Amino acid sequence: MHIFKRISAQRTDQELIASYKRTADMDYLAAFYNRHLHLIFSVALKYLDVKEDAEDICIKIFEVLKEKLPEQEIKNIGGWMHTVTKNECLMHLRSVTRTKEKEIDFISYMEIERDEHHNSAEDLEVDLTKLEDCIKRLTQHQKQCVELFYKQEKCYQEVANLTGYELKKVKSYLQNGKRNLVICMGEQNEQRKLQ
Repeated sequence: MHIFKRISAQRTDQELIASYKRTADMDYLAAFYNRHLHLIFSVALKYLDVKEDAEDICIKIFEVLKEKLPEQEIKNIGGWMHTVTKNECLMHLRSVTRTKEKEIDFISYMEIERDEHHNSAEDLEVDLTKLEDCIKRLTQHQKQCVELFYKQEKCYQEVANLTGYELKKVKSYLQNGKRNLVICMGEQNEQRKLQ
């Protein structure tokens, strides 16, 4: 996983960073990165538990360093590297969680539609219109949380921060809102069948 080799190992971290800032020479960045790769990998593995994911984060960190190092004045390099790696891992976990939540939401929606299939863009548009109508029927708390979580793709904590609701309340409003949407969509589909 080590890249480049020509920079003297005797240079300090601060010298490598200063040289990279001054010249934008990737060899300086690579020497700094290689020196800290074991730390990056161990932090990533601690947060992600999967070797392949930790390796992906290691690659990502090189790109992050390329972008952030020129802008930063770093006093505690080990602490800073740990924080940068941890933040990348948390963003990765959040992204994975959102993807899983969307898949679950999609599956729930498809369960409502199990007897029907979208044969055209028009059918899809009708269903999206029905969904918007059902969202309008939610309580204000549920509606606010559903729109932030699903439409704006905010995580639970972000929804809590934006609304001022406790995290437990956010989860409850989302769970009840989703259940109410499933019921509402089911009722609308039954009405559609009767027409």
